[in-house]
Amino acid sequence: MAVPSEVRRVQAAIDNNNRKELEWSLWYARMRQAVSSARPADVKYWSAVERQVDEILNPPPPAKAYPTRKKKKEGRGLGMTPLPGEAETPAEGGKTVNPVR
Repeated sequence: MAVPSEVRRVQAAIDNNNRKELEWSLWYARMRQAVSSARPADVKYWSAVERQVDEILNPPPPAKAYPTRKKKKEGRGLGMTPLPGEAETPAEGGKTVNPVR
């Protein structure tokens, strides 16, 4: 079965990204959906073509890239650093000695 010239024109506009032809294709796709005698399959096809053409004409905005924070240093938080009066040198077994108060 031969492809109608309008369908070939729409496909050529999509392939070539010709703005004027894409605008015509968008109008044509909307017109084909608005026809009262359009079959459900035709409406589905032309709505997909409309979405495809509209996406080419109006591309979505680029995703926002938010700045990221630098990774925090290890040993932050309560109880992670030695107190001023504690010994900082490792004793037997490689553990720090905490004096009992």
